[in-house]
Amino acid sequence: MKENEELIKSILKIPHKILSNMELSFNEKLILSLDYTLSFKRGYNKYTNLYIGELFGINQNIVGKCRRQLIEKKYLVKDGDDKRFYRLTDKLDNVEITLKDKREVLLPFEVYNHPHLQTGAKLLWGEYNSMSKGDKEYFSKRDTTANRLNASKESITIWTKQLNEYGFLDKYEHNSGYYTKQKIVKTRDLTKRIGDTNEDV
Repeated sequence: MKENEELIKSILKIPHKILSNMELSFNEKLILSLDYTLSFKRGYNKYTNLYIGELFGINQNIVGKCRRQLIEKKYLVKDGDDKRFYRLTDKLDNVEITLKDKREVLLPFEVYNHPHLQTGAKLLWGEYNSMSKGDKEYFSKRDTTANRLNASKESITIWTKQLNEYGFLDKYEHNSGYYTKQKIVKTRDLTKRIGDTNEDV
């Protein structure tokens, strides 16, 4: 199927206004990132709930619910002439994120298509890799990382362990000092997949 061949080569772009958005669930963030990525190439998303569900490992009914929520929250709109087409609105332009960190996250197919990773873990890998890139070490307290994803500290710990379990981290350690405790993370080198961001969906 041609759609599958295209998506295997795709890189999802997740701007900070999606990643750190307090209004969106983790599934909504991942699904909206597909619409965001497609908006640069096609201007629309015509993939079915079933296809997106298979792409992200999310039940198609949950995908449908998330898309309805994204429409209600005014991030997406259905095309007036063809209801199969979803288009991004300009709401993201007006979203205000108080965090100073404006890094964009990139997710390769191997991460967002993994059948056993939780959605939050997929987003977290992108956060780690935006600094590590398979080369450098990511230093951060759980609080900082949790704020970036608008997640709980406990979730960050669970997702990091999951990423490590499935081989997406080359390094996962803790550095304890007198007053602080930092995690040290190095993502698996996937630069061959994310080096050319022109290979979008």
